[in-house]
Amino acid sequence: MKKLFIILFFISGFIPSFSQDEMTFRTGETLKAKIIEVGSVDIVYKKTENLSGPSYTVSKDKVFEIKYENGTKDVFGTEKTSAASTPDAVISSGTPAIIYFYRPSKIIGSSPEIIVGTLIPDDVIVDLHNGHWFRSEYSYTGQREFVTGIYSLNEGKLSVNLEPGKTYYIRCSIMKGMGLQSQLEIVSEETGKNEMSGLKEQEKAK
Repeated sequence: MKKLFIILFFISGFIPSFSQDEMTFRTGETLKAKIIEVGSVDIVYKKTENLSGPSYTVSKDKVFEIKYENGTKDVFGTEKTSAASTPDAVISSGTPAIIYFYRPSKIIGSSPEIIVGTLIPDDVIVDLHNGHWFRSEYSYTGQREFVTGIYSLNEGKLSVNLEPGKTYYIRCSIMKGMGLQSQLEIVSEETGKNEMSGLKEQEKAK
């Protein structure tokens, strides 16, 4: 046992650890990333889970702060923020808002998973399986925009004004006659509970 502990100790010493930067958006959300470049207009970054993959670009006026892995940080002013941009989210002092994303069980179009996420930050909330529901909590409330897709994201967005302590139900489904395209619809609590009856909870987001 002692020899095994020593071997594991030395092996762990040779496993590389990847440093991470952290971007905080004006929506209040954060994203772990490796910052490549901070320009006058855009910020270029890579996802930490795929450093050898493509670079992504986000408009600088959508980012509030960058914390670098060495402990330093950049805070960006608001003077260039567009008045037409999404209203800022604020952290809730009370209970968080809750969203139930659910996908009614269907035979047609049941195979592919429906991706639900946000563009700012570029993040996937859940890859929703057919006949399942997923619960997500939001401490940052206010206006939020959700997107969906199967193999690629749709252009349409679902905008929801989240309020502290409230529960929302969003139906995720494949659109009829549109090939493999998904859609998001916010429904009433009564409709959501009725349609979720008999569905299975999806515990893992991906």
